[in-house]
Amino acid sequence: MPEASSLFSQAGEAYRSGELFTCRELLIRVSDLDPENPNVWRNLGTVNLDLGIYDEAITAYRNVIALDSTRVDILIDVTGALLGAGRLTEALHTGQLAIQLNPGSGLAFNNYGMALMENGSFEDAAMCFNTALRREPENASVLYNCGRITMLAGNMEEALLFFQSAVSANPSFVQPQIEEARVLGILERHAEAEELILSVLAAAPGNTEALNILALTYSSRGRENEAVSVLQSILLNNPGHLQSRLGLAECFYSLGDQESALENYRFFLRDVQDTVGTSHIRLRIKELEVLCD
Repeated sequence: MPEASSLFSQAGEAYRSGELFTCRELLIRVSDLDPENPNVWRNLGTVNLDLGIYDEAITAYRNVIALDSTRVDILIDVTGALLGAGRLTEALHTGQLAIQLNPGSGLAFNNYGMALMENGSFEDAAMCFNTALRREPENASVLYNCGRITMLAGNMEEALLFFQSAVSANPSFVQPQIEEARVLGILERHAEAEELILSVLAAAPGNTEALNILALTYSSRGRENEAVSVLQSILLNNPGHLQSRLGLAECFYSLGDQESALENYRFFLRDVQDTVGTSHIRLRIKELEVLCD
């Protein structure tokens, strides 16, 4: 099929150039022309995964297995796509099957570990990430997830080393840089955290998570007004972003702006389930209500 082959080559060039939507459109055309080609479906699954079109990625990957039952490696990708789609139960089942059928793959253990961590099974997740690290010690995704689980265990210095190693392995991988800045802040290395997160924002100026860390860094350095400005810029486009709303409330409280703090604390709790973790916020609201009356 000359036309399908030509379009497939064009899709590859588009993917390498970062033109993911163009690549996807071309691969869809190829899949219509050559629906029995598992490589077409594999590539279509990958570009859908990269674009966050998770359900269509799952469908494409499963078409690969339907066409070639020996391609058990695809289960690794299916696990990641199921996680992205929020289908945790399926991700756990598929991830477990993936490591059974691909015991030498670090990514199989990495993706199953991610599902376990999402499920709150942190000890099992840590074992999976340790196995993944032994299999693929220079894989940026594996190093990043080792950092995440180490951070959850409270070992910030070691988590920092994992995130830095992930950045070294793949300098274009943004998330480890964000987590590195977060950990630097926790370690009270605020100047370093600010420098790093500003470099992230230079490349990805709209990254909400990075902007929140920048605001937290400003606040930690006593620059509350700058933090307020950053948080308000986030909420301008996404007024329901709860992390930013709570951060803004805390900044106003520190600045002594009691009415603005009260307003934002109330806004935050309006969409948050009442738990033990929110009890201190409710106490803060009662305190401010007395002061503002």
